[in-house]
Amino acid sequence: MTETCYTKGQKVILVTSQIKNGTWLCKFSIPGFSHLDGGLHGQASSKGHKTEWEARTDAFQRAKLILDGPQDIIQRHPLEKA
Repeated sequence: MTETCYTKGQKVILVTSQIKNGTWLCKFSIPGFSHLDGGLHGQASSKGHKTEWEARTDAFQRAKLILDGPQDIIQRHPLEKA
């Protein structure tokens, strides 16, 4: 199943699938970003989430971390004017 979400005005596409053992995985893509999400974060490839909702929520949180990252760096290291 594919779902489109938004965070801070940026589109996030979530793609959810159920694997053989009955658990759920969700990958995300962010148009305009080159980041490739493998769908698993700190999990073995044979594991997943118990519910589709948990999988989507985890993927969306990972996407938000990617989108928030550059802003955090800019705030920590402001550019100095010459």
